[in-house]
Amino acid sequence: MDPAIRLRGLHKRFGDTIAVADLDLDIAEGEFFSMLGPSGSGKTTVLRIIAGFEQPTSGSVALFGRDVTALAPFARPVNTVFQDYALFPHLSVIANVEYGLRVAGVARKERRAKAEEALASVRLAGFEDRRPHELSGGQRQRVALARAIVLRPQALLLDEPLGALDLKLREQMQVELKELQRSLGITFVFVTHDQDEALTLSDRVAVFDAGRVVQLGTPREVYDHPRNPFIASFVGSSTLLEPDVAERFGLPAIATAVRPERVTLDAPDGGVAGTIAEVIYTGPEHRIVIDLDGVGARITALEPNIGAAQRRSRGDRVTVSIDPAAAAPLESDAPAA
Repeated sequence: MDPAIRLRGLHKRFGDTIAVADLDLDIAEGEFFSMLGPSGSGKTTVLRIIAGFEQPTSGSVALFGRDVTALAPFARPVNTVFQDYALFPHLSVIANVEYGLRVAGVARKERRAKAEEALASVRLAGFEDRRPHELSGGQRQRVALARAIVLRPQALLLDEPLGALDLKLREQMQVELKELQRSLGITFVFVTHDQDEALTLSDRVAVFDAGRVVQLGTPREVYDHPRNPFIASFVGSSTLLEPDVAERFGLPAIATAVRPERVTLDAPDGGVAGTIAEVIYTGPEHRIVIDLDGVGARITALEPNIGAAQRRSRGDRVTVSIDPAAAAPLESDAPAA
């Protein structure tokens, strides 16, 4: 079976700047796929090329088995949701959702029924007559989603759609987006710079850096087994151990990443001695920074906000141990996935 989206040899140059470098990527039908990376890493450019808003310098785009590289955006079986919603302020909610159907020549009665169905799917039944300025940010984002899905695209492209929302609303919309994707059963391609968002929502994640995919895998694979220091630092937080420090913990003498929740303090069988440099209260946890004896290195541990963690203080002596199965060996520079 052909993938929903197939990119081959995709290259995009803006003047002297290479935004995307020889990218090959397959996205499966029905997949929630996230493209994650910092600003300027190429992820949004790839999304715009899939949508047809940008033409690649070279390479091809195939959607559902059909080469669409030369096709205009309106001729592709996808729709796009943007961060700024792009709603028409003078139109009601129902008129905004109906707009694409009206342009497509759908009869009034049919487009009203489809628009009402789309609004119901994003939990906005009863909001049909409101104007965008009468809605909250999350409601406006749901209207934008309804307007996109009412056209029944085979894939939905989402360009940082939750970036303008506050944290609590963003977390609520993450749940709603995942539920919507499951109910629709269509391919979602989601661009974000928020690693928590990508890990929460995705079936697979492509991590971008300098126009290339540097790691591709499930959220668990990317988080538990980062391939290089960039990924270990960008996706979650890690302590990066130099080879000599890793060896002190009984690990192979290579550069290694360790997640703070995988570091154990004061284990019964001992470990590497150190002194607590900082105890940072985060609410559910304490983040504990330890200066290791004799190696000029620091390591960070997380402990839940109960028991021993509440009694730890700067200057306390502790031992630090790491389960070898929880340590991720790193490549100096992982090639594109």
